[in-house]
Amino acid sequence: MLEEYCEAEFENIDTVLSELYTVVKPEKADYSTAELAAIATFIHNCYNGFENILKRVLSSKQIKTKETPTWHKDLLKAALDEGIVHNDLYETLSNYLSFRHFFVHAYSFSIRWDELKPLVDNLPGTLKEFKAAIWRLT
Repeated sequence: MLEEYCEAEFENIDTVLSELYTVVKPEKADYSTAELAAIATFIHNCYNGFENILKRVLSSKQIKTKETPTWHKDLLKAALDEGIVHNDLYETLSNYLSFRHFFVHAYSFSIRWDELKPLVDNLPGTLKEFKAAIWRLT
């Protein structure tokens, strides 16, 4: 069941990435506020998918995550402590978690392309690395 759940979540993340690249174009360097909001939403959606998978994997190991104000950070730390993700992947995912916090609390007009670009550029590699870490466990 865990494998099927992860597969479905990865399909969702792959769909989000496809949508992301309908907006982000290599030749484009300037985006409207609406485009930046869409890009930010897609990045946020991908990270939510990562969290959904981590919650399910930890749950399958009988590791509970408490609903506290810091549960997002605690979830990622538990994934590191349990060997689900390694240090480098943890650091990368921490950047997406920081972005998630910004996204939830920011106004769309404060989103800047120069801050999104590294997240967009690293997302395919991060997803590949995350998939490898998860498939190693299932």
